Amino acid sequence: MLIKGVFFDLYGTILIPKNNNKAWNSWLSTFYILLKKNGLTLSKRDFANLCSGFFTREEPIEKDKNLTIYESRIKDFAMDLKLELQTHEIKKIANDCVKSWHKYVKLDSEAIPLLRILRNQKYLALITNFDHPPFIYSVLSRYQLTEYFKYLAISGEIGYKKPGPQIFDITLEKLDLKPQEVIFIGDSKEDIEGALNAGINPILIQRQNLKKRMIGNDYISKRKVKAKAKVIQYSRMMPFKTISRLKELYSILNLRTTS
Repeated sequence: MLIKGVFFDLYGTILIPKNNNKAWNSWLSTFYILLKKNGLTLSKRDFANLCSGFFTREEPIEKDKNLTIYESRIKDFAMDLKLELQTHEIKKIANDCVKSWHKYVKLDSEAIPLLRILRNQKYLALITNFDHPPFIYSVLSRYQLTEYFKYLAISGEIGYKKPGPQIFDITLEKLDLKPQEVIFIGDSKEDIEGALNAGINPILIQRQNLKKRMIGNDYISKRKVKAKAKVIQYSRMMPFKTISRLKELYSILNLRTTS
């Protein structure tokens, strides 16, 4: 069947890390300094261990409608440490920490040229797991990416995350597309499983070795890295295409590069 739509993951696919370790260490240091200003007395080592796996924990049960999921995580984390934060303090901590992390992320140089061609030939959508939607909108604006996508599916807004199929199903419905008319490009196990769960053909972009990829989406303390750095098993998900750079999509999709 003719491919009418191309859906993309964001981080690790269109935006790529310059240095994952520096990014997460910057996030941790900023988080630690800001909580110290609000009464934190823990050593940085103990604080780092408590932060390990911060973003892959269960979402807060009681959500404040004035806070994003990420901000709610910070609120609950601070409460566990007996720290009381005002809403404006939580928002500042959230923004400052994610900005410090993002300093070590860059736009793939092949992304914009590819998207320029794709938007004239396919329906494009962005599907990302991210607990702090306002930051995604600011990033997309900064890199002038918003104009290329017909629909943005951010888990923190949609209420569903990959690898569940719902976030894909909603995107398909918004663009009036069938699963077999779409491909999805992502860089993680959740991306591949999510697309397959929704009946969409996935393409894995793999720029780094699997061990590094496993610890890319969350802060993992040095003490716990070995336990997390396991090879991804794809046996039940085969077959699917694997690429090492976005440029390979030109031939896969038979894109017309000249008018």
